[in-house]
Amino acid sequence: MSGFDVGPVSIVATNSNWVSYKEDDRDADADETRPPFDARLTLAELHHFLKFYTKSPEDGQSEEVYIYSDALQRDSNSITIDLQDIKLHSPELYELFTRDPSVAMPLLEAAVLKFLNPRAKKDEEMQNQREVFLIATEQFGPASIQAIRSTNISQLVTISGVVTRAEERQNRAVKVVLKCKGCGSVKTVIGRPGLGRMTCPTACDSITVEGSGNLCGRDPFFIEDKKCKFVDFQVLKLQDLPEIGSPGEPPDSLQMMVEGSLVYSIPPGTEVRVTAVYNVVKNKQGRHIGYLRVVGVQHVGKQDLRHAPFTAEEETRFKEFAAQPQLHQKIFKLMAPSIYGHDDIKKAVACLLFGGARKVMPDGTARRGDIHVLLIGDPSTAKSQFLKFAAQMAPVAVYTAGKTSSGPGLTGSMLKKPNGQFYLEAGAMVTASGGVICIDEFDKMQPEDRVAIHEGMEQQSISIAKAGITATLNCKTSVLAAANPPSGRYDDMVSAQQNMDLQTTILSRFDLIFIVRDVTTREHDARLADHMCLQHRLGHVSNQQEDRDEQYCRQRCDPRITQEAATYLSHEYVDIREQVRQRIHDDDGEAPAVPITVRQLEAVVRISEALARMQLCRSATQAHVQLALDLFKVSTLNAATAGMADNVVFTEADQAELQYVITQINKRVPLGGAVREDKLTCELVRLNINEGLIRRALVFLAQSQDYEYKRGRLHRNC
Repeated sequence: MSGFDVGPVSIVATNSNWVSYKEDDRDADADETRPPFDARLTLAELHHFLKFYTKSPEDGQSEEVYIYSDALQRDSNSITIDLQDIKLHSPELYELFTRDPSVAMPLLEAAVLKFLNPRAKKDEEMQNQREVFLIATEQFGPASIQAIRSTNISQLVTISGVVTRAEERQNRAVKVVLKCKGCGSVKTVIGRPGLGRMTCPTACDSITVEGSGNLCGRDPFFIEDKKCKFVDFQVLKLQDLPEIGSPGEPPDSLQMMVEGSLVYSIPPGTEVRVTAVYNVVKNKQGRHIGYLRVVGVQHVGKQDLRHAPFTAEEETRFKEFAAQPQLHQKIFKLMAPSIYGHDDIKKAVACLLFGGARKVMPDGTARRGDIHVLLIGDPSTAKSQFLKFAAQMAPVAVYTAGKTSSGPGLTGSMLKKPNGQFYLEAGAMVTASGGVICIDEFDKMQPEDRVAIHEGMEQQSISIAKAGITATLNCKTSVLAAANPPSGRYDDMVSAQQNMDLQTTILSRFDLIFIVRDVTTREHDARLADHMCLQHRLGHVSNQQEDRDEQYCRQRCDPRITQEAATYLSHEYVDIREQVRQRIHDDDGEAPAVPITVRQLEAVVRISEALARMQLCRSATQAHVQLALDLFKVSTLNAATAGMADNVVFTEADQAELQYVITQINKRVPLGGAVREDKLTCELVRLNINEGLIRRALVFLAQSQDYEYKRGRLHRNC
């Protein structure tokens, strides 16, 4: 069946990993409009390209550079050729590579061998063999797995995606030498490229005797191992980038096969652009499945291949926008405009999207630049909407819920195939590397699953050791999480630590922690209702332009804090630590819900760098540090020092009823006595007093000097 796992190829040395066919074996149904194919002329043209192709001299160079000739003469085990260079040299060769790569690639390998040793015979095994890789610096053909069609079978494609799975290394036979036990004849079998299986003969070609059949019998061959040739290969799983595809559907994925030095060079979680031949192979169930046979890989580093490059007009507009006065306030207003209020949270989301600068120390250790934010509090306070907005704005984002997320699903796991082989599969935090992972219902996760993300949040790596395999995956991801208190709503009668119900080890890793309250006042409710009705009337407004602004700032600006700002921050940090120590002393040694440690100092530095990055500033000044400290104090520091029933607000309509409720409580709690909260509430409800007003009155009394609330009982001081 034509086009399945193998295509028509021409003459090539036997040490090639591609199949050798004669020119006459080409498909008889080939397009007659194409020019006639001459393998020898094509080989000569490729040899000329390798020997004489040059690039214009760069700054500081006086002569043109023979890039491929010089590369082959150096002591190197491989050579990488840019398909765009072939296009500039000969459009006809470029068309041959894109249309019939299984014809062009073995010819290119043969041209490399001919360049290294012009006197070598066609079938001679070369000792100085080079691996030949082909890459494409410009996109052609389908750009994603979702766009691949059946017309692309046996053609060259360039696909960008994320590697999510890596299986163990395997060996594939390129050439097998068989020797007959009976007559001693030798037979050489050339293996097909790709994932297709090799078929060995079961009968010898010796002369048969009439009436006796083949004298050598059935299956007379044995393998001469020393004369065979094998190549290493590895099967990976490539997944489309999260932003590609239909909303609500998982990204498409496809197996890809790498060989030679590419084996174990692409760990899961790596974002790559692969140049590969799209082939089809029949599996054990008899179904034909597609896969990519990789001929070249480009790792995505600082250059972002997910989006179109920035034009000169865009760069000019970004710089003009960054120079505007009151820039921070303008950016903050663009954050989740459909959500009413929560101005401080919008500032935090903006800082999370822009991020701080990642730093590598002289000893090789790294300091993360990603900012983590936690929202915890009452339901119906737009926590999930903030997560959805961040997932929409970030260049790479994964949205998940804590109830349906596990530790291996977020980080990575080692799985076992039915044949007993193990393979490594990356989790959500790894696939979202370089972007944001939004975790809703964070409190619903199992404690052991939350522990699993500790390393990913702070060290930005995931270490896995299982089944004799150890691996470290990159995890440069910002975390935006939302959680509810254990009782569902924020309980005014218990401490902030009891309301959070999360381990301090995970809380200390969040740069900003916000306690979100549902404020119930008539004025607030009226403004909120007007805002929501207006949003439903106006509909959705696109944020595509703001997305491009954020991408530009992250790529082009890595600010550092100045010495003056660092000194100012150091003094402020010492003062904050002293305030927390004094608060602990006043609270009889009770530890705060969120510990204030050096991690919080680094958090302020990252927030300052994010604020500087918004303005495309190379340095984070004292003004940036002051803004970061203000945001830190209203979030993490407020959560760390929050006590029971902070900032209880009563409307004017509640004042008279409040005084009545307090009078009734004073009648039922004697001086120096104590009453259980539930019993006192039941007695007051019988007097037709609203239960919500009763609870707020208890909170008010607990804040006063006359009463204390301990272990569900209200104590009245003498």
